[in-house]
Amino acid sequence: MSLRLNPQYEKMLPMMSQEEFEQLKESIRTEGQHYPVIVSESLEVLDGHHRFRACLELGIEPDFEVKHFEDKLLETKFVIEANLRRRHLNNFQLVELAVPLLEIEKAIAKKHYSQNDKNKNYSSPNPVSAESFSEFEPTGKTTAAVAKKAGVSTRTLERGKKIIEKASEDDKQKLREGKTSINKVYRDIAPPKSVQKTPFNSETLLFDPQILRNRDALAAILQSIIKQDISCPECGNKIFQCSQCHKSLNELVKFETPSKKTAKEPQEQPQNLESDKSTEDGTYPLGDDERFRDEFF
Repeated sequence: MSLRLNPQYEKMLPMMSQEEFEQLKESIRTEGQHYPVIVSESLEVLDGHHRFRACLELGIEPDFEVKHFEDKLLETKFVIEANLRRRHLNNFQLVELAVPLLEIEKAIAKKHYSQNDKNKNYSSPNPVSAESFSEFEPTGKTTAAVAKKAGVSTRTLERGKKIIEKASEDDKQKLREGKTSINKVYRDIAPPKSVQKTPFNSETLLFDPQILRNRDALAAILQSIIKQDISCPECGNKIFQCSQCHKSLNELVKFETPSKKTAKEPQEQPQNLESDKSTEDGTYPLGDDERFRDEFF
């Protein structure tokens, strides 16, 4: 029986330098083949391509092990996962293996879903066909699981997938050789989209029913805080006041909602006649605002 290579599986094989290949050949020549070549029932090499080639060049009959798979999807999955275990792969090389694995995982899940659907003993008025499975398949969970298996983040996998689809072959080769990064190439092919800001409309904001309801609810909360009348135990000052202008919380929550047609004009306040009266020492009593300024400034 003669083993043979599968060109499709060879494309998934990570690069090995000529120097590394020569070292592998020397190791097999002097120490023997430590691990068998894994092959399918049709004797196609699935894992151990470099060992197989080294044995051929040395004129040695390779040791091999036959592995059975239920279908071609599971066989291809095994080949990819075997290559993902190579420790010398960089992130982009891992992504290049993970992207086809992602499609295989989706196909396997779709197949299982279709088989389970056929095994049901009841009929649904609106059956879900296998063709429409993609609408229900949890893509996000599958992507995260494949990314974890590949040893990269979900974000790296998604960006790498976009690079495989849109980047030039020159950029991809640089990524394989570690001469550039996934983030840099991704920024070149997918520049950030400019976000158009919605023009600010003060009138819409002022009379928006939701805004007014939120403001009324906030005012009710603040009023309940004010009623607690909490003061500092050390200096006796009110705790709820602005640290910049020193206005009390009671002053800050006093507002009036203007009508949509016209805002109320501020009414002229009657003069406080008592403020014209001087005290016994000839000074005038301070109003609330003046008292704050005198105390805190």
